Amino acid sequence: MFRVAFARSTRTLTAVSRPSRTFHSTPQALKTVTEQAKEAASTVNQKVGQGLAAAIDKGEQLTESTKETLGQKKDEASETAQKAGNLARQKSNQAAAGATEAKEDIKKEFK
Repeated sequence: MFRVAFARSTRTLTAVSRPSRTFHSTPQALKTVTEQAKEAASTVNQKVGQGLAAAIDKGEQLTESTKETLGQKKDEASETAQKAGNLARQKSNQAAAGATEAKEDIKKEFK
């Protein structure tokens, strides 16, 4: 009986002193809650920053294309205005010439 009790007690001591599974820790488990929160906030900050940078770039592209479009439309409008002004001048000159001619005709008829 003494042998059986001694044999059982040595088995339990061996089981306690040498665990069958070793303790395993991951790098995530080694970080504190504060460190994990900082990393999460940093990741979110980077993603938001990248999104804002992309939006700013897109806004700059739209601004440039709008400037180009408005510049072209402005040039077209000034060309049209010049043509209209030239045409108006021509018509005015023609009318003035017609009036002068009519005036001279009237003077000739009444002489």
